[in-house]
Amino acid sequence: MPTILIKLTGERADPYIAAVKKHAPGFDIREWPDVGPAEDVDAALVWQMPPDELVKFPNLKIVVSMAAGVDHVLRDTTLPGHVQIARVVDPSMARSMTQHVVMSVIRMHRDIDSFTRRRGERWWPGPHSFNSDDFPVGFLGLGHLGTNAATALKALGFPVMGWSRTPKSVEGIETFHGPDGLDAMLAQTQCLVCLLPLTGETRGILSAGTFAKLPKGACLVNAGRGQHLVEADLIPALDSGQIARAALDVFETEPLPADHPFWDESRIAITPHDAAEVHIPSVASLFVEQITAAREGRAIPGLVDRDRGY
Repeated sequence: MPTILIKLTGERADPYIAAVKKHAPGFDIREWPDVGPAEDVDAALVWQMPPDELVKFPNLKIVVSMAAGVDHVLRDTTLPGHVQIARVVDPSMARSMTQHVVMSVIRMHRDIDSFTRRRGERWWPGPHSFNSDDFPVGFLGLGHLGTNAATALKALGFPVMGWSRTPKSVEGIETFHGPDGLDAMLAQTQCLVCLLPLTGETRGILSAGTFAKLPKGACLVNAGRGQHLVEADLIPALDSGQIARAALDVFETEPLPADHPFWDESRIAITPHDAAEVHIPSVASLFVEQITAAREGRAIPGLVDRDRGY
């Protein structure tokens, strides 16, 4: 019987195995590294699989990333070209990311963190108003997650723009593409939200050069990948006032080291890479469909283009 290997980091695979078997009781699923004969394995559900491991399975047809990002799979240069790669495209994950982005943007727009910091002073600010028309939000990335979050913020009355590598059209969202389009969007963006995939082109895109193209006092939300941000550039941008506040859910090293300077920076909101959690019951049926499609030679939901990196 064809075998599926499953490999997670920091959590047990038992809940995933049980959920998948509810949809496909006949699936043989084994947790790495105890997967039995390598030639039995034809599918893999993975998160952060060590490099040079997947090449050991000669009959592997498909590798499914157990998240929206696939950079951890693409880093394995030994993975044969005929092995297909898929990612999670899940409504529950999109809903979770949308809630995180909306929360982060509204906290910044309403300056909630400043009020929280001064609570001990019994500070009561004078009359002020919050006009969402004056807080345009620009998205880097208009994939499944970015489009959902951008649409939600548009419905809440924020002017919303979005940038992608190639042209895209999203109802109600002003869209930009390419290098010139990026500069044009940044110039109008008061809150920049990064939900890009991690590729060679997007690594380090959140840098001093990008910050300088934003209006002074802009805000930043990064819930894409930690490697999108040049971490050494952020605190100087905060100190200069070019960036007013930041909300980071992802980091170059995770967990964020205890001695990292971001922990002591009140202008940076930190969350522990939980913006878009995987909802196991929801993704289990997707995993079954992806693996079954690969075995039967059908179109695979969430199929990744290796050349593009997403």
